[in-house]
Parts: sequence; C-alpha cells; structure tokens
Amino acid sequence: MAKTYLDQIVQFPAKVLQAIANDKYCVGLLINKGFEQIEESDLDDALDNHIFDYQYVDNTTQEASAYIWAEMEVNSVQNRQIKGIRLYVTVACHKNFMKLSHTVFQGVEGNRRDNLVRYVDRLLNNTSAFGIGNLTLSSVRTLSPIGDFVIREITYVVPDFNIVEIDE
Repeated sequence: MAKTYLDQIVQFPAKVLQAIANDKYCVGLLINKGFEQIEESDLDDALDNHIFDYQYVDNTTQEASAYIWAEMEVNSVQNRQIKGIRLYVTVACHKNFMKLSHTVFQGVEGNRRDNLVRYVDRLLNNTSAFGIGNLTLSSVRTLSPIGDFVIREITYVVPDFNIVEIDE
C-alpha cells in the first residue's frame, strides 16, 4: 500500500504509547502497583486498558482509574515534504484515584496525575526515538474535567517534520 502524507498520525502516537506502556513508572501509576513489582503482564494490561490513541472517557465509567491518550496534529504544511507536527499526550485521572498510597509509592510526592505527567515527560522531552525529529515540550495545561476525571495535556512540537519515503 502506498504511503500517504498523513501516515504519521497513526504510526507515531502508537510508538509513543508503546514507549509509555513499557515504562514501569507510568504503568505502576496507571495500575496502582509499586514500580519494582511491575511484570510483563502489567505492561500489556496498561496498554490494553489504560493507554489509547484517542481521547475518550465514557460518562458512565465509575471505576477510579487513570488513562493516557496520545494524538498528533499537523499544524502547518510548508510543502509536500515538510510540515509542523504537534503531539498531544493527555493524562486523565479519576478524582478518587488522585491520591497516592505512601505504602505503595514510597518517597513519591504529589498526586497520581501530576506524577504521570512528569514520568511521561521524562520519556518524551527532547527525544528523537520515534523517528519524527526531536520532541520539544511546548506546554502543559489543565483541561476541563470530563465527569469525575481531572485532566492535564502535555504538548510537544516537532517544527520541521520531513517525509522522505512517500510512494507516489
């Protein structure tokens, strides 16, 4: 199948989400398990149930949990090969899941959502590991709650994304 100019809006969020799902700190906070107790099955559980490539929380969700979403946006196009890209990573946490247990997360300060934001940024900021250029932190902002979920959105920019392998 021929490549398109928008293949990256599918491919690169998937790579970002896989990297997050492989991080014991993010997974531990998502599933409420100590960092050193994370097993391979926990990584799969996080990817299947807590990490998505679209932003959605069902209004009927009553489970106190946390989610991470990643989406890309093409915010400028200079020519057929070069465009500006934004990556949005959103962390949503149920209000009853914000507080961290000090017995499970010894020495970790703050709330669950903000610690997820911090560990995600540690993975992504200034990395070129996803093949789209260096991700540069642009902003972290608090969004309006969705139901009982509080939300922060992390924005990364890739100012000159260059596509070199398009089949015509």
